[in-house]
Amino acid sequence: MISSAAFADWHFDWLDVPAFIRAADSVLEFPMVDQDPLPRWSFGLITLLGDAAHPMVPRGSNGAGQAILDARALTSALLENTSPVAAFAAYEKQRLEATTRIVLTNRTNPPDAILREVVSAHRRPAVRGNRRPSSAGTELVALSEGYKRIAGYSKDALRT
Repeated sequence: MISSAAFADWHFDWLDVPAFIRAADSVLEFPMVDQDPLPRWSFGLITLLGDAAHPMVPRGSNGAGQAILDARALTSALLENTSPVAAFAAYEKQRLEATTRIVLTNRTNPPDAILREVVSAHRRPAVRGNRRPSSAGTELVALSEGYKRIAGYSKDALRT
């Protein structure tokens, strides 16, 4: 049973949160989860895009960012192919492997790992007076750039 003590002061003119919690038969928690990557998205004249194609944990604006990249790829495929079925196949070929890689990468090293490293670097003891090791900044840039490449957010990927 969840305690309403943490919400004791949460009283609004439209909702008494502690009373709401106390009155509940049960409180369910739905953790943020992803889904295993699908083997395909397109089925004849139907295709999936965004979270319907590749639900992922909502970190680092991944869902929104990937949906935008999907829309960009799908638009290009539709402009380059006279057949919608061929366009959907081209779109899927371009995006399926990339989004699968993101979902699987996020399971072991999510984008918020960068935040963990920032906090860790900030807590490291200063060396040579008040300066932090320069390698900390280099490591953070490498982490960030590596994730941008995986997610398709790198400058080079977005130029194409």
